[in-house]
Amino acid sequence: RLPPLDSPSWQSPVRAFAWGMSAITSTVLSLVLFATYLGIGALAHDSHFSLGWVLGSTLLIWAGPAQIILISTLGSGATAVQAAIAVTVSAIRLFPMVVSVLPLMRTPQTKRRHLVLATHFIAVTLWVECYRLLPKVPRERRIAFTHGLGCGLVTVCMVATTLGYGLAANLPPLFAAAILL
Repeated sequence: RLPPLDSPSWQSPVRAFAWGMSAITSTVLSLVLFATYLGIGALAHDSHFSLGWVLGSTLLIWAGPAQIILISTLGSGATAVQAAIAVTVSAIRLFPMVVSVLPLMRTPQTKRRHLVLATHFIAVTLWVECYRLLPKVPRERRIAFTHGLGCGLVTVCMVATTLGYGLAANLPPLFAAAILL
């Protein structure tokens, strides 16, 4: 639960970031991401990618469908260029979300460089949560809040990827297959 717009809690960008991080506990979408990334970790293990590689792709790509495309195309023998093209084509679907959320964050003083990290975080989950939560956040703290929310969601994904990877490595094949589903 976020504090009121006029609360002193919003005075600091660090506090706004912390409110964003804590917002991941108020949405069922965090559980959906967790379950999705358990499967991505298991898929990466079964496709013989290293844990470091899949964590790097989670951090850099941070879109479940794009990661599945990347793992499956590279795992099937496609070249890195072919995989990059496939991931890029899938990422184009996120562009309208980015364009629709950025005006919610901007102020007249906002510089483009302040929005770079926020645009990286905008995927379906963050897009939905921005429309739900940003109206409750003072405009001058929305970028910091979004950075916190994005970092929190990526952390959920990194933890789930690690657990899925480890579970796939240590479970009997039937249970590992269940994680992939």
